[in-house]
Amino acid sequence: MATYLVEVNDLWKSFGKIRAVRGISFRLEPGQIHGLLGPNGSGKTTTLRCIVGLLRPDRGTVKIAGEEISKTDSYKRTVGYLPENPSLPEYLTVEEFLIFSAKLKGLDAERVRRDVSHLMDAFGLVDVSDRLIYELSKGVRQRVAVSASLVGEPPILIMDEPFNGLDPEAQKTTKDFINITVERGGAVLISTHLLDSAEKICNYASVIAEGTLLQSSPLYELKRYNGGKSLEEIFIEMVSRRRIRKIDS
Repeated sequence: MATYLVEVNDLWKSFGKIRAVRGISFRLEPGQIHGLLGPNGSGKTTTLRCIVGLLRPDRGTVKIAGEEISKTDSYKRTVGYLPENPSLPEYLTVEEFLIFSAKLKGLDAERVRRDVSHLMDAFGLVDVSDRLIYELSKGVRQRVAVSASLVGEPPILIMDEPFNGLDPEAQKTTKDFINITVERGGAVLISTHLLDSAEKICNYASVIAEGTLLQSSPLYELKRYNGGKSLEEIFIEMVSRRRIRKIDS
């Protein structure tokens, strides 16, 4: 496997006159739980969508496991992606959707059965396995979406606000799977506004504001450089300093 599991180099993306992402660069190594942190509208979701190939960047490159994603589709089987607002097929049952997700990863029938059974059990979905998705509450839908991103044990997880709507038990289960992924030599990129959760689970952080990367470093270095302050305090100060510089300029 490549030295870097994800490489983002000088990424730019605009929507009309709005520059959502401005020259962002960072890398994910095996064993890294990387928090992509920023205020609402900072470009986090746009960045993730470019990484998984849902958006085409205006400039820059994205490589997954050493392969530039604009030149191949093979990377898709190595990535588990959880969007911020998952759009699930409402007229499939929970089990049907997870089986469908597993088949998209090219898993054989035995592996499909094993993975789907394991994930439904882990996320408390066994009792709703035959229910149509449109019948489910928001929290249960989120559990289904998280489960789908984990099918096939992908070595790379890209997760946008993964803890939204999850109860504490499901949050812990999600964190357990994240830790298992990195213990196996994978890497996880998490975009979240829950800084307390990010501080507890991440070992690396990239802070962005208005589409610009402010800092990217191991979490312990970020905290040491800022006098041991909490991630929340560091985040607020960095974003505030940028806003002040923008006003002064």
